[in-house]
Amino acid sequence: MSKRSVAFGKLLRKYIYNPSKARRILKTGLSAEFLRRKTVAVLKNDFSSWMDYCALQVVQKAIFGKNVVWVNLLFPVEILLAFDLHPVSAEGLAGAFASMLLEDVAISKAESMGIARNMCTFHRTSLGINLLGIFPKPLFVATTNVLCDGNIPTFYTHSRLFNIKFFLLDIPRKELPSNKDYVTKQLEDFIVEIEKLLNKKFDMKKLKIILEIEKETHDILREVYQKFCEEPIKMKLYQHVNIMYSLHVNPSLVTLKAARSLLKGYPTYKNVEKRLLWLYLTPYYDNELYEIFGEKSKFAVVTSELEWDWLDWKIDTSRPLETLADKLLKNYQTGSLERRLQLIKKLALDFKVDGVIQFNHWGCKQSSGSVSLIKEELGKIGIPFLSLDGDCVDHNNQSAAQYKTKVNAFLEMIS
Repeated sequence: MSKRSVAFGKLLRKYIYNPSKARRILKTGLSAEFLRRKTVAVLKNDFSSWMDYCALQVVQKAIFGKNVVWVNLLFPVEILLAFDLHPVSAEGLAGAFASMLLEDVAISKAESMGIARNMCTFHRTSLGINLLGIFPKPLFVATTNVLCDGNIPTFYTHSRLFNIKFFLLDIPRKELPSNKDYVTKQLEDFIVEIEKLLNKKFDMKKLKIILEIEKETHDILREVYQKFCEEPIKMKLYQHVNIMYSLHVNPSLVTLKAARSLLKGYPTYKNVEKRLLWLYLTPYYDNELYEIFGEKSKFAVVTSELEWDWLDWKIDTSRPLETLADKLLKNYQTGSLERRLQLIKKLALDFKVDGVIQFNHWGCKQSSGSVSLIKEELGKIGIPFLSLDGDCVDHNNQSAAQYKTKVNAFLEMIS
């Protein structure tokens, strides 16, 4: 995300095939950056700084390797946290490598073992990271089938490479009482399996405490939502991704601190002429988009869809497993496109955006398969739409000139 990340990546590249040395260097570098972000968060005590710190916390736990579990983005990590485990997003590790411009090494390593090039680069990079042996082996891996159909084969492959257990939660596409019972039973069975694996009794009271923290975080964000819509919080483009990862993978006292900081105020845009809504993710490596939507730009990305995919979820701490089943079934990525369209139109209208940009990650059917329908629906309410093809992870699989030309033409049109 920064020149520091790229410079550190150049150093790490020299020892990338020496796992023990690369691990020591990565531990040192991440610890230094972790301390820097924590210091900034404490001094500033603002939303974005706490979320930046929280997002890095996940990667740092992965490299130190104590009680770590690799998961996908939409796994119910609250259960793992109640076991005193540290959930780490495999997609997030791929993003971390991309920010250091090291994803090409991991991708090449994955392809050398026969992983197809038409597979999403998030998955290819995470598998390559596994094969490089820099990160310690997790206790087990766990995923859901929500959002991405590549999760199941990828996490199964991780389990085979690490020689560890693989867990899958099957989430139905319809929100029905019978499906809620089905998911709740899976969560109960999952807890029993982890109790056996760890030889440790599950603490339901601890799960309730975690959900209470998450509930307070969400309640504050709902409280400031309308203010956000009128006066959006000023952020850098990549920070929208940090917020998404923090809320999904690391719901904690840190995310609660971030939310509470909003109650005392937050920085807003002063001279922005046009507002934009971002769909899907942004590239993790430094690129032209960060310049286009930089500090001095008159165009601002005021929010992104994945920051708000929990809006329909009401946490009931008295029934923790049922409420986690609700979380999975109510997520707009579960089910038909209509649910996603409802959220997109709500955010576009509430935030009074002048345009919507969807980034179509290469190899991801979810991000590109619905483009024409989204464009059509937004057109009905008079909101311009740009479909931008690219790669979130592989910096060699993108065209800076294409980004600049297409985005600038779109921004000129809405001006």
